[in-house]
Amino acid sequence: MEKKCRFHHWSRRFGVQLSLFFLGAGLAVILLLGGALYYYAANLLMDETVTKTHDLLEMSGTNISTYIGRVKGASNVFASDPTLRQYLSEGDESLQPGLMSRIYALLKNDPALKSIVVVSKDGRILSNEDGLDMSVSADMMKEDWYMESIHNTMPVLTGARMQSFSTDKDNWVISVSTEITGSSGENLGVLLMDMDYSVIEDRLRSLDLGAEGYVFLLNDKGEPVYHRDTSYFSSPEKQAQLLEILASGDSYDKDKNVLTYQTQIENTGWTMVGVVSLDTLKMLERQLFESVLLTGGLLFLGVLLLGIFFTRRLSTPMADLERGMSEIEKLAEISVRKSSFYEVELLAANYNRMIRRIRELLEEIQDKEKNLRQTELNALVSQINPHFLYNTLDTIVWMAEFNDSTKVIALTKSLAAFFRLSLNGGRELVTVEDELEHVRQYLYIQKERYENKLNYEIHSPEELLDYTVPKIILQPIVENSIYHGIKPLDGPGFITVTAQEEDDQLIFIITDNGVGFASDETAAEGSGLLGHVGLRNVDARLKLYYGQEYGLTIHSAPGDGCTVRLMVGKQLLNRKA
Repeated sequence: MEKKCRFHHWSRRFGVQLSLFFLGAGLAVILLLGGALYYYAANLLMDETVTKTHDLLEMSGTNISTYIGRVKGASNVFASDPTLRQYLSEGDESLQPGLMSRIYALLKNDPALKSIVVVSKDGRILSNEDGLDMSVSADMMKEDWYMESIHNTMPVLTGARMQSFSTDKDNWVISVSTEITGSSGENLGVLLMDMDYSVIEDRLRSLDLGAEGYVFLLNDKGEPVYHRDTSYFSSPEKQAQLLEILASGDSYDKDKNVLTYQTQIENTGWTMVGVVSLDTLKMLERQLFESVLLTGGLLFLGVLLLGIFFTRRLSTPMADLERGMSEIEKLAEISVRKSSFYEVELLAANYNRMIRRIRELLEEIQDKEKNLRQTELNALVSQINPHFLYNTLDTIVWMAEFNDSTKVIALTKSLAAFFRLSLNGGRELVTVEDELEHVRQYLYIQKERYENKLNYEIHSPEELLDYTVPKIILQPIVENSIYHGIKPLDGPGFITVTAQEEDDQLIFIITDNGVGFASDETAAEGSGLLGHVGLRNVDARLKLYYGQEYGLTIHSAPGDGCTVRLMVGKQLLNRKA
């Protein structure tokens, strides 16, 4: 016995050491590689996302710049037209139809152009729109807006048709002004080309700015040119916020997951600032972390299986060898697995050759002992029968002997339903409806067995039936109520099973009028109802699944029956699963 204990201790210690080595080494390598992979991949994702965001913002700015440049080019071409110069310098009205045709042709070629206005130095207006509300006089050089149009070559955000600026962006235009000069460079007039404000919005609509992102444009004076929130055009406080963001330059706020990037738009004098909420990056990082975690878990499982394989391949034959040699007085032959190392097999073969002749003399006795041990084992196995199933089948046989076929069929169906609900396709979670049906079938079977000795009721609101709970949490408690409370009772017993809800918890209450027991028994290890393996199992499962605040509470007193409360969390059935 002492040698056997020493063998088991050595074998277990050797196997544990090998297992810990493989697990520790594998876990360290996986953590190192997984951490490095996640770090570099996350940085790569960050760099790629930032680069892509920069490129998209630059592209949008280029699109705006290209369009404004194209309009400027068309404006310069029209402003240098000899016919237009002749019309402005000589006032020949016969040239007007031809110039209007040019204006309509420009408008037709570019749907975004809203209007084209030519204002001469002496206050004459040539435009595709009638009734323009513009301040004109015989000497336009005295008009402020006229002089500003001459000297400002950058596009300007203004109200359409020179109206006063309002927060109605449907009335906004981007005006490009070009001075019209004569052959000697003298001023003849001003050409105004008004583009619809949607020109900017259309070229920014394709940007992926995230849930909280936005873009704004400021001119060279720090005034807003574009923002999706029109209140920024009239609020000095909000405009100050935009200038503060502009002053901060390109930056990345890791806490808010917000990237700020600014770029200059050529041909406009505008600065575009993109404040991008990197929601996609956050989602990709989460997916990357989950992928690395899953891959690490699979690798760790592989290392674990590989460690178990090598540990068994080395420790098991060594243990076999040590065991055989430690029991040499029994003439036991050493048996090592074929997958073991060659040296161990060779040593075992030499040892076995030495004792094989003597062992042949004992083979007959060993065979008899082996047969005897197998017979004893079979006898023990044959005694392991489910107590409940045995009693139920015994009841069915008793009913059949009395030709009570109706009850036999009903009880057999109930037993089948009971075990079907117990198996539940191998799933751990069941609906409240199935769990109550499971305990109902159990109570029905026990009722047929104990007859008037046992009565029961089950109550549950309809709205609780679709919640899910771990299976087989009620039947062990009802079983204890029957065997520990009702069975020793002199009179008839009654069990009530009730389901109810309290806030975000489901409460199951099992009450019986049995003999009860002293409340201090519940605290004693191995005594009272909590000493029952089934109830300990239920309580441990609930605490493991929901948390330490969930589980069983028992209230009882001698002669006053017993009440058991099960507290579980609410979890609705996922019907798509």
